[in-house]
Amino acid sequence: MILQALVDLAEAEGLVQDPDFEPKDVHWIVQLTTDGKLAGIVDARRMDENGRARPTKYLVPKTEKRAYGVSAQFLYEKSDYVFGVKIEKSGERKEVEPCLDAFIDLVVAAFAESGDEALGALHTFMQSVKRDSTDDRVSRLPEEFSGGEWFTFQIAGDQGLISDRPAVRDWWKSHRRVEGEPTAFCLVTGAPCVPVEKHDGIKRVPGGSTADVSLVSFNRAAYESYGLERNENAAVGRTAEEAYVRALNRLLDPAWPSPTESGAHLPRRSVRLGADSAVVFWERGAGLDFANLFDELLSQPDPQAVQRLFTAPRKGTPAPIEDQSAFYALTLSGGQGRATIRDWLTCSVGEAAARLAAYFGDLELAFPFEVAPRPSLPQLLQAVALHGEMENISPNLASAVLRAILQDSPFPITLLHAAIHRCKAEGPLPSSKRTKKTDWSRAHLRMQVIKACQRRIGRARGTVDSNEREVLPMLDDSNTQTAYLLGRLFAALAKTQEDAQPGIGGTIGDRFYGAASSTPNLVFARLFSLSRHHLAKLRRDRPGQAVNRDKLVQEIMSLLPPAKLPPVLSLEEQGLFAIGFYHQRNDFFRRRNGGSDEAAGVPEPV
Repeated sequence: MILQALVDLAEAEGLVQDPDFEPKDVHWIVQLTTDGKLAGIVDARRMDENGRARPTKYLVPKTEKRAYGVSAQFLYEKSDYVFGVKIEKSGERKEVEPCLDAFIDLVVAAFAESGDEALGALHTFMQSVKRDSTDDRVSRLPEEFSGGEWFTFQIAGDQGLISDRPAVRDWWKSHRRVEGEPTAFCLVTGAPCVPVEKHDGIKRVPGGSTADVSLVSFNRAAYESYGLERNENAAVGRTAEEAYVRALNRLLDPAWPSPTESGAHLPRRSVRLGADSAVVFWERGAGLDFANLFDELLSQPDPQAVQRLFTAPRKGTPAPIEDQSAFYALTLSGGQGRATIRDWLTCSVGEAAARLAAYFGDLELAFPFEVAPRPSLPQLLQAVALHGEMENISPNLASAVLRAILQDSPFPITLLHAAIHRCKAEGPLPSSKRTKKTDWSRAHLRMQVIKACQRRIGRARGTVDSNEREVLPMLDDSNTQTAYLLGRLFAALAKTQEDAQPGIGGTIGDRFYGAASSTPNLVFARLFSLSRHHLAKLRRDRPGQAVNRDKLVQEIMSLLPPAKLPPVLSLEEQGLFAIGFYHQRNDFFRRRNGGSDEAAGVPEPV
């Protein structure tokens, strides 16, 4: 199913109109005269928005996967094969004569069978390189050459590359033609085929090799069955293999060149979820607008993005929420030379749109100053990771969260656990208005995660008891759940101390949050004792504020059950405690006039 959907994508986007050629990164173009002399080496790189030199994609003869040994590519190679010199990272120069010989042999064969004059000029040039010393070969390389970069060839004055010449193209097509009788049926198309012995590599898979990784690979006898060897165990014909690999490379490449518009790129179709996981996505249908919106909502959502789920573009196509076209999402990780499929999700565009809207509704949470109201999925995952770093996001967690979004199911319990753990480790909210805004934002994102987890748990139950309420975006005075009230009470006691002892380092909010949210019966008696001292000091300095704080504490206490406080709170109750604390804390930062939130900056408490 996965390979079939990828092959369909490759055909729909015209990625395999000419399967013998593919767009590849080119760093340098070796220009030759018609008599085989070096006219110059042109820098094909372009500066990106960050001022870094990036290779340009050219349509070159399709390369074959080169796992080990010597194997030359046709008219698209590295310095090892073009100049017979390899530049190590240490700067050491090493002659690799077998690589140079393999490249020359391929050029000789192509020239002999095609008779193309440009290949003759290239053959003459390669013979001159063969006669050079190591120093002479190095002197031919560009000054900016750093090793590991790719070369292709052109006759000076021509518009295209040597590989673009008709005779050269015809020879390459005939050279790649599969010989032999079909021995199996292709698992993708069902047609008789000669199984591909070695599948091409997939680039840009997070966590994978810097070169490429394989999606289909049998490299040990333990994986083989019925006497079949290596990739014969998953028989795929060359046409289907090249199509699915090219589709995956296109999905993972943020700037894949359009096969129909010169200089244009196909829309981005991947989002990085962590240091070693990414999701690729696409839709099958005439509109093809939802995948663009899906990319925006996962990576850089804006306040109007969710609204567009319900409105149709002015093209006569249905709104995403009404579109019944197929939608696919594939989560990948890399490692040990092969790609790992973390998850594979299929649904209609309408189902995906509705579930995305529900997901962003779950995240809605009032906040006392400006942050991204609809954060990206990577931002949310970073907020619950150690030190907020992508390297600490589990690929299994990332794929499970995305699955929950697209299936409208509860988030994995490990997400709630990670968010609560970070609240205890870093504090639920910074206690000082001088704290960096990034820390405030990360704390807010954690609360959004906890709220979304709580709402989805409640939805999954279907029926709730009389005391259970849906978690709202802001303070809910009518919520009488014990854990929620305890969170509000803890916030009120912590604020009382901050008012009585402004500027204190290490408040009860910093010191006791973890214990109060886990074992309230052991902690709150001490907090009440400390609060009496804080209120006494506040009555001397700011009597009006003291009355307000004492009144709030008494109101919350009156809603708690008369029995003893619970000795232990479950993980779900700890999440509700965190939301209660956050709601009450946020309420302290609201303006006196009308209760509107502060517009920007970390606000002064009221």
